[in-house]
Amino acid sequence: MGLASAARLRYGVLVSPSPWTVSVDPLLAAGVALVGSGLLVLAVRARERRGWWRRAVGVIATLLLAAAWLSPLHTVAAHYLLTAHLIQITLVMGVVPPLILLALPGRCPFALPAAVGRVGRGLVHPLSGMLSINAGFFAWHLGPVYDASLRNPEIYAAQQISLLLVSLLFWWPIVVPAGGRRVLSRWATLGYILVATIPQTFGGITVAMAKHPLYRTYALAPRLFGASVMSDQQIAGACIALVSKLALFTAFAVIFMRMLNEPATDDGDDGGGGGGRRPRADLPSPQPSGSVPWLAALNAGRTVAEPAPPRRRVRVPAGAGSRPE
Repeated sequence: MGLASAARLRYGVLVSPSPWTVSVDPLLAAGVALVGSGLLVLAVRARERRGWWRRAVGVIATLLLAAAWLSPLHTVAAHYLLTAHLIQITLVMGVVPPLILLALPGRCPFALPAAVGRVGRGLVHPLSGMLSINAGFFAWHLGPVYDASLRNPEIYAAQQISLLLVSLLFWWPIVVPAGGRRVLSRWATLGYILVATIPQTFGGITVAMAKHPLYRTYALAPRLFGASVMSDQQIAGACIALVSKLALFTAFAVIFMRMLNEPATDDGDDGGGGGGRRPRADLPSPQPSGSVPWLAALNAGRTVAEPAPPRRRVRVPAGAGSRPE
């Protein structure tokens, strides 16, 4: 296991690490350890009797984060292929953050100061999450900034950690962990997911359609798997537009299916009838096949009292009445 680093030698010769080298960046290794130990401490302090699935999700999140940051994938992403970098941030931004939030206990085991709670609610607001994830993504992938991160491992590590943090802010309103209050309705959550992915989709299309290499470091790197610089860049653009949205579309499908499976509620409305509900009217009662709708309404107690017949006025002829004898 060695440190993956590139050294620029005399005469401008660039020596890159082997693509199969296991990368052990100290900052990223500390980030993986912090996530794993933090989730473990929260799970122990919460003492949830049925929290085993949260602990399992926490272990999966930690392993996937280690695969993104402490594996040959990190080496290839930081030195050889833009496509590998997009696969890496797909894990860091689209898969690991929701798993981390799902692994949090149902309630916070620590008492937080009121000021911290107010700041936290502002940070995890949907507008803040949407702006931060797009600003972080595009700021780090501007040509000069991204080339600088490829030349400096510390800057690349800072990029990865900051992308994980802004992704946690983005996913918070969707997952709503730690017994938090849901800010968005189901329909608003679907709109939030769709709107937030629009800028990155256009960014991916721009990268895929570019006519020249966007990053000098990748253009000078040795080629892997027979992929040219431009083909690698085109595949990476497709990853931004499609593959990196896989987790978001999964969340979209889950929320939509939950909406379809939720039973309709009438909030105490008895269907407009004046008869009120019968006792035990909410219990299921079998209906014969082919029964008409009015029979179900009758069994549910949705009836109105039969109106009384109108009183008819009796007309008396003029001059009629008792005559004196």
